[in-house]
Amino acid sequence: TAVPLQELGPKVPNVNLEIVAAGPEDDAVTMRVHERGSGITMACGTGACAVAEAALVWGFVPPGTPEVIVHMDGGDAKVRLDLASRVATLIGPAEYIATFTVPA
Repeated sequence: TAVPLQELGPKVPNVNLEIVAAGPEDDAVTMRVHERGSGITMACGTGACAVAEAALVWGFVPPGTPEVIVHMDGGDAKVRLDLASRVATLIGPAEYIATFTVPA
């Protein structure tokens, strides 16, 4: 919360900006995100996958951690990392929340 995400996000308008801290658990990180074109959002699945991989590379989680919990304001995501192929996969339950129709 010490990072002024609302100020920093617009300075890099063509990217999603994730701010990450280690923990609180050994296999977890905490993330906040400013998404391009949207501003601060409660969660980001793609960002959670990228952050899980980065957490491993940066040493925020122990080497060889197979699953990383990414805490976000909108809830937690669990990301499975295939260390050999460097593939990240969101895992866990999904919940249907709405249907949207966009006019052509």
